[in-house]
Amino acid sequence: MLAFTIAMAIGCRGKPPLQPVAKRAVAVIAAKHPASPEAAPAQPVALRRPAAEPLPAPIAVPRKKIGAALKQAQQALDAGRLDERSVPTGEEPPPEPDDASAASGAHGPGVAAPARPLDALALYRGVLATDPKNASALHGIDAIVAALNARAQAALARGDVINAQRDANRMTLLSADDPALPVLNAALNTGWRVAGLIERGQRLESIGALIAPRVNAAAAYRQALALAPRSGAANAGLERVEGVFISKALAEANAAHYPQADRYIAQAASVRADSADLRDARASILAIRQYHAVLLLAEADAALAAGDPDRAEQLLRQIQHATPMSPASRNLGERIANERNYGPFKASQVFSEALASSGSSPEMVVLPVGGFRMGSSDDEPGHDADESPQRLISFKHGFAMSRTEITVEQFARFVKATQYRTDAERSGHSMVYDEVKGKLAARDGVTWRDDHTGQPAAPQQPVLHVSWNDAQAYTIWLSKETAHLYRLPSEAEFEYGLRSDSNGEYPWTGSTPPKGIGNLAGNDPSPSGRHWGDAFAGYSDGYWGPAPVAQFTPNMFGLFDMIGNVSEWTQDCWHDSYRRAPENGVAWVNPGCTKRVVRGASWASSPAQARSAYRAPADADSSNSRIGFRVVREL
Repeated sequence: MLAFTIAMAIGCRGKPPLQPVAKRAVAVIAAKHPASPEAAPAQPVALRRPAAEPLPAPIAVPRKKIGAALKQAQQALDAGRLDERSVPTGEEPPPEPDDASAASGAHGPGVAAPARPLDALALYRGVLATDPKNASALHGIDAIVAALNARAQAALARGDVINAQRDANRMTLLSADDPALPVLNAALNTGWRVAGLIERGQRLESIGALIAPRVNAAAAYRQALALAPRSGAANAGLERVEGVFISKALAEANAAHYPQADRYIAQAASVRADSADLRDARASILAIRQYHAVLLLAEADAALAAGDPDRAEQLLRQIQHATPMSPASRNLGERIANERNYGPFKASQVFSEALASSGSSPEMVVLPVGGFRMGSSDDEPGHDADESPQRLISFKHGFAMSRTEITVEQFARFVKATQYRTDAERSGHSMVYDEVKGKLAARDGVTWRDDHTGQPAAPQQPVLHVSWNDAQAYTIWLSKETAHLYRLPSEAEFEYGLRSDSNGEYPWTGSTPPKGIGNLAGNDPSPSGRHWGDAFAGYSDGYWGPAPVAQFTPNMFGLFDMIGNVSEWTQDCWHDSYRRAPENGVAWVNPGCTKRVVRGASWASSPAQARSAYRAPADADSSNSRIGFRVVREL
């Protein structure tokens, strides 16, 4: 059958083989149905009830040979040679006892020798022609009548009404009052009705009227089975009709036309609701669908590996068509969504990448897709006009952000590789915290190698005294080293990372920062005992000035030091409000702008400046001891 043709389309070179269960199901169906979906039905047979055939003229047996003839008749009866229809033409006569020629009456006047062995009926009638009251012959005739009845019943059982009728006719001639005749005739009447229905079914089958219109082959066969539940011909007819639809269903399934296959299976089920063939066909179609899904899934995996989620999406639709609601399709859908959102990564995944020169990139964390309300409302305490109007920002594609601010050690690797000179090195000064004056002040000779007081900085301190230009140069170098796009975060990306799961005034609940949440201006004194005039009362974090990175608890996104430590450069140009600002989270940049946006609180920020929405402008070439930066990698 199209045994699958199964083996055909799916047994392509290099493709995985059918599973054993599928192979067995296919083999069962293949053995049942021919290669063509239009299986040829049995040819209709014209039925006509045979008339009674007269008994042949008896050949009288000489009296002296009656005993031999009776013995020969019994042997014929035992061998099943009841009458002339039981003896195959041309069969050689078996050896006969005595003088067989004489016993058979072959030497009677004008009588020719038989061309085949005589049957029991002929022999008993030959005896009765000579001795009408011979008890043995009469008993023999009764035995023949009983055997004819049995033979007729057997013929009926196999649907052979013509021969059954001939035997009944013969019985009527031999013993019209035999008590078995009424029962046999009643069965014959039913048999002829069944035969007529089967003939009708075959004719309807031959013209393609299988299950429609109202008069159809399946209906005729079912009517026959209602009269004769064991009718082999009627059952075979239904099996053939069912087989046509099963073959079509398998062909359509093999061509991945699953709705059509389901329709043909439903039509097959209307013929025989729960046949073994139908169960095998359903199992085979399921095997085909699952196999197709396996091949499609392999293609989709390859598409995802090549970074082509659109192609994988097309294949997913085909997989869902083949195996709706399968775990494999659900898993593939999740992987496609992940590829669209995060590329080869996953939400919250932490990674770093090798640098071409040596070492590795900063440790990055993948931020999940999502959205938030950016800015502050007019009634928020400390609200500034430049923080409005509030607007919804939605990130439909994930991005990765460095888990900490860029450190002195990481920036040093960049400078060593490129011999880069920062803006502070070119200008010869930067802003440091002057302990004597208790404020920021310009100092000559301060560079990125120094801390907030102008002293040499530890390697894990956030790099300070870097301008927006310097930070931009670092991201360009990092992009070249990794062959991936690194940049400064947009202002929206920074606020999204800062807020994490919060949406209030601060990136924590309430107005007082929880203990250990970050490096903020609080009760910690300076080395000379100075205290902040505007700080979080009662809060202590153990630091005056920047802390080494990652000393405090990360937020829900896995980012360190978003709350305090140092403020950070973003990609955006400064605008004094959010009117006409992008709504998709990208940086708002105008060519030639000289001021950029600084976000986030620092170790010296007042409570108002520690709010999630707080923002400030700074010249792109400026630097001081409160501003550092972190990077974003596009996925």
